[in-house]
Amino acid sequence: MQTQADAKRLVDRVLTLARATKGAEAIGSVSSNRAGNTRFAVSEITSSADVERLTISLTVQLGQRAATATTNQRDDRALGELVDRVVRMARLAPENPEQMPPLGRQTYLPMKNAIDGPTSRLTPDVRAQAAGAAIAAGDAAKCGIAGFVSHGYESEALGTSAGLAAYHAWTSSGFSCTARTPDGTGSGWAGLGSNRMADLDAAALARIAVDKATSSARPRKLEPGRYTVVLEPAAVSTLLSFFVRALDARRADEGRSFFTKRRPGTKLFPETITLRTDPTDGALEAGPFDDDGVALAPTRWVDKGTLTALTYSRFWAKKQGKQATGMPQGWTLDGGNATRDELIKGVKRGVLITRFWYLRGLDPQSILVTGLTRDGTYLIENGEIAHPVNNFRFNESPVQMLANCDGLGPSAVPRGGEAGRMRVPLLRTHEFNLASISEAI
Repeated sequence: MQTQADAKRLVDRVLTLARATKGAEAIGSVSSNRAGNTRFAVSEITSSADVERLTISLTVQLGQRAATATTNQRDDRALGELVDRVVRMARLAPENPEQMPPLGRQTYLPMKNAIDGPTSRLTPDVRAQAAGAAIAAGDAAKCGIAGFVSHGYESEALGTSAGLAAYHAWTSSGFSCTARTPDGTGSGWAGLGSNRMADLDAAALARIAVDKATSSARPRKLEPGRYTVVLEPAAVSTLLSFFVRALDARRADEGRSFFTKRRPGTKLFPETITLRTDPTDGALEAGPFDDDGVALAPTRWVDKGTLTALTYSRFWAKKQGKQATGMPQGWTLDGGNATRDELIKGVKRGVLITRFWYLRGLDPQSILVTGLTRDGTYLIENGEIAHPVNNFRFNESPVQMLANCDGLGPSAVPRGGEAGRMRVPLLRTHEFNLASISEAI
């Protein structure tokens, strides 16, 4: 694991070598990672790994031509070869009219809680204990259980020939597991992430997965249709991620987006809906700068139901006379105070959904997405969970999910799904299109 001083020396070294080429501008970065992971299945640990990685990356720009290469070797010969290779490639590269010059000095927000000391020093025995707790929960319920435990301590140093110097270090951890009943008809899942391993209770999460598996066994048939649904956080995060990725000003300005006709200032959702980013949120592995070194600021993208901002790359911001936002980090959909039981109690007939899987975009103009339910889908009748039902393929937009939302529960940071790390709540919404039956468990 590189110290900040070591990482800065490496960045400065490759920048100095690159600047020896006449007319060259350069961006250098050093990524360092110490991580561990353990997998378990069929009542035993199946693999365990501890790795350390070092990646040195260099981009050289010659006018509007640019090239990038990486190495994992830090000796002088390797760094010299890296620079020679990048310079040769940059001279051969076609001109890119959208190439932006390296950024100069920036001011970044302080990160106070990104590193958790105990998590940075974790050893395999801690992962083994977490896996053992999950296996015990599965064995006690006579369910098969499989899962993944991970943690990491990472850093990123960035510098440019224009004077930018940035550094950020953080810890991360995650636990997720899936339980199956012996007859194969019931499946349950649970997973959370944090930058503190102490926040993750493997035994409690495994019990949730086991309870989901046993309660979802032998599902009854439910016809497709539009239903009131209660979505648990893992389902919310995967669908919401498509909305987040669509918040791009260039696609909107070029007529390729849902936001082409819905500019900032447009009321989209109920006042309970606020979507924001906070680059100082360590639990979300957020950081104070993006890959270009752009300083990130806390931002409300949707404030009390009103669209307030779109994301701008450096190139598009310059073209449109706007302020570049960088690539935002630390996404949060603010939650509410309702419990899951309270949200369910308000449903006459609907469906409780644990999570989604295999999501794919269908239409950028409406942000229509398709995907599958899995690991616990239940019919709700008269304010109570009635019984498990078959899984579905859904066709729905996160826009409609939020527009039809009338209830928000507590937030969580799901881990192990298809979305990036977000903090999202339990959510109730209406007219959700469960388009067809899926035979998958």
